[in-house]
Amino acid sequence: MEEPVATNAAYRSVEHRVVVNAADERLSIAVFYNPKSDLPVAPLPELGPPLYTPMTFDEYRLYIRRKGPRGKTQVDRLAAAAR
Repeated sequence: MEEPVATNAAYRSVEHRVVVNAADERLSIAVFYNPKSDLPVAPLPELGPPLYTPMTFDEYRLYIRRKGPRGKTQVDRLAAAAR
């Protein structure tokens, strides 16, 4: 799940891009982590009133499947659902 949800938007992922360099090799490694499907995911309570609706990891995965991956706009939509 995106960092803003767990940290209640206190921390955001860094925007980045890759520039291809024909003279040097580049190595990319994809890492996937899937917690138990019934694991509750919600903002940490000590970070103030929640900006995101709590849900299980399975509910989050279903949300992604229905809406499709949308990057940062996806996190913004999750926040809008909590309001």
